[in-house]
Amino acid sequence: RKSPGRPVCHRVYPMKIYVSTQNGRQYLLCYHYSFRRMMFFRLDYIQTAVLLEKEPEPEKYEGFYRSFRSHVWGSSTGEDFTVDDVEMTLYIAEGEEYILRRLEREKRNGQVIRLDEHRWAYRVRAYDATELLPWIRSFTGRIEALYCSNPHVVRQFYEDLDALDALYGGGDG
Repeated sequence: RKSPGRPVCHRVYPMKIYVSTQNGRQYLLCYHYSFRRMMFFRLDYIQTAVLLEKEPEPEKYEGFYRSFRSHVWGSSTGEDFTVDDVEMTLYIAEGEEYILRRLEREKRNGQVIRLDEHRWAYRVRAYDATELLPWIRSFTGRIEALYCSNPHVVRQFYEDLDALDALYGGGDG
């Protein structure tokens, strides 16, 4: 977080650069030695970086990263690093195989499962499932069901649909 006043120094083991799915900002994912956890830092907030001594146990931190990244969707972990379960059921009509190809290409850590001839499920366990909302919305019109262990995510999805319906005069047409 950007703080007024003097700069804060953090000693970290850098892992990878991530880009937010919500706002396009770039973040450094790293292991923070003092806090003993993975953290994201906005790149535009980093003023200087200093190369320190070589990490004597890089495999330890690479293991933390492999475990951590299996639940990362964007660049947010939420407040408490809880993992949300998300399942979206899509109807994909004949001739719309491009939707299935897109789902497979963009699934990140999730799984695509065939339910029947035209119905497919996408399942993922992710930190901060609200990061999936822009991507989920892009399947509007094909979504038959949406579930998330965080009820706020599903509520937000349907509130957004209602707002679009009101904005564009749908419903009573």
